[in-house]
Amino acid sequence: MYGTNLLNARQLAAKLQVCNTTFFKMLHQQNNKGDYCPYHQLGPHSRKYYVLEEVQAWLLH
Repeated sequence: MYGTNLLNARQLAAKLQVCNTTFFKMLHQQNNKGDYCPYHQLGPHSRKYYVLEEVQAWLLH
């Protein structure tokens, strides 16, 4: 799952075709439902990883 579905923030920004600054600003915003951007962590203190389809759905709602 890690190699194909989980993207780090820079990889996700590239897939969404936005600059890193814009992407990191988006992470701190809520969508219309009041939800923050969905993410996954491999451990309690590890980096955040994102699934492209989940983030795209979050952006549309």
